[in-house]
Amino acid sequence: MKKTINKVISLVLCLAMIFSIGSTGVFAAEEKVETTIPAVNTDQLYDAAVDMTANTIKTVAGLFEGMAPLNSWDNLLDNVMKVLYNTLNVLVEVLVRSICYVYPDPDYWKDISEDTGADVLKGDTVYRTTPAAGAKWSLGYSSRSVIPEDFEAGKYYLGRDLLNKKAQGIYDDMRIRVAVIDDNSGDGAIVFGALDCLGITSTDTRAIRAAVLDFCKQQGIKVQTVDICATHCHSALDTQGVSTQFFYKLFANAFNNALKIFPELPGLEPATEFKEYFVEQSIIACKEAFADVEDGRLFYDVIDSSEYVKDKRDLVSKEDLPPIVALKFVPDSGSEETYIANVTCHPTSNSASHEYVNSDYPYYTDQYIKEKTGGNLVLCQGSLGQISRDIVVDETGLTEFESWGAAAKTLGYRFGEDIISAEYKNELAPIINITHKEIINKPENSILALACKVKLVNNPVYYTEDGPAISSEIGYLELGHEIGFAMFPGELYPETFWGEEITGGANWDGKEWTYPSMHNSVKDVDVYCISLCDDATGYVVPDNYFAFMGHIIGEEIADEILSVGKHQASFLLGEYTALIDEFVK
Repeated sequence: MKKTINKVISLVLCLAMIFSIGSTGVFAAEEKVETTIPAVNTDQLYDAAVDMTANTIKTVAGLFEGMAPLNSWDNLLDNVMKVLYNTLNVLVEVLVRSICYVYPDPDYWKDISEDTGADVLKGDTVYRTTPAAGAKWSLGYSSRSVIPEDFEAGKYYLGRDLLNKKAQGIYDDMRIRVAVIDDNSGDGAIVFGALDCLGITSTDTRAIRAAVLDFCKQQGIKVQTVDICATHCHSALDTQGVSTQFFYKLFANAFNNALKIFPELPGLEPATEFKEYFVEQSIIACKEAFADVEDGRLFYDVIDSSEYVKDKRDLVSKEDLPPIVALKFVPDSGSEETYIANVTCHPTSNSASHEYVNSDYPYYTDQYIKEKTGGNLVLCQGSLGQISRDIVVDETGLTEFESWGAAAKTLGYRFGEDIISAEYKNELAPIINITHKEIINKPENSILALACKVKLVNNPVYYTEDGPAISSEIGYLELGHEIGFAMFPGELYPETFWGEEITGGANWDGKEWTYPSMHNSVKDVDVYCISLCDDATGYVVPDNYFAFMGHIIGEEIADEILSVGKHQASFLLGEYTALIDEFVK
């Protein structure tokens, strides 16, 4: 009964939203304006009418995709809701696209012909399956806080909050952690860093990369790639600009883009200062990691973490959740060990509503490893989707302030315990295979295009014949010819990478997800996913599960709104598959 009531309420809300959006067009149509109509070519008019008719038929047909059999009241109500949601999707897209059409473009956009792709490091030219002569592992590490020294001034914004919430204090820390890894084959080292943040744009990643490459050139150090990913904590300072004076940007940049009065809107200097600061600290951390390099051995293990995590949608079962993949570097000198862990769990135990900067469980995982072993940690994220914590937290005797971080601490300590107690029986041969490829994302979702026009994010944007396009990149890293990592700029849902079979075939449009699991995408190698690497381009939902507004009211999940579009998953996996086919010959 409760399910039916929720659907009816959702139905009423959906109708109200459709009416409110649709009424705008109705009232606008009532306004009569005298205009002079120029002569038109009737052949062009006919062709345009044919195209419009075809697209309209296609759009209308799409409203009825994925209908369930009419054999129950629930199925009937589900079908009605789906049609209304699909209608709402079309209306919202038309509305936002219309706004994009009249909204002036920023002056930093360039024509796609000016994109050389030089900012993306291609990596290896040869794919190795055995170590080069004299190959051996070496690794250097560094970790630095990126919280500005003048933080107490209270001018910096927390991420993931459109209400312009400024941080009022520091709960733990916000850091950049970097490992420099080399197999000493002569091909060059790789730099792999993880920043405590919601996401980092490719513009800032490439700024770090350029400075590190310049430093290495001066020092005579050969480097193949510099990759920076996000731990995706939702309560760190805003590194993208999304949460910095949203409504001010929305309205003021409409005028500033057109008139070009200010290079940047007045009052947004703190956001720029923070970007410059965390980029600077990240560069310093990379340089420090090179100074820390020493020889050693590299091991790995795969750890079941399903006891502590769950899929909030109840689509992916415990046994199908991605495991932790952990690397352990043991220096020959006997100095501190370094762990690199690929964990799949949202760092959302602590809330940004508390207005205190914190990096959630990654901070406590790092702290636990440091306390118990003296070791270092770099933590990155896997195919996240809606995977979050599932752990009992004891708050007995804690103050309200202490209780804010109790869940993050409990989860972080458990992850830390699992990482250091793993057996690490698998030793990796000194082989690094690394490759990257630039991709050009053309947003199907006009909300993303509008975000670029409003300058909510500073991703590199280009003009194309099909509209704006965003330059990003994908990559593949392989160690020891045993463990591989597919590196994606977006936040992948688990079934996008691991195959639809883990969801029991759940979908929105009634179609199949045609890509198999990427775990076996490279022969003789176990491949895992790294999300939010070198960029932050939004959620990546399998094409057939993409519902845009459809999941918001019923499931309270707004992921598709923050996505490039319905076909982003197939686009990324198609580009990744092509990259692998070209690289692993």
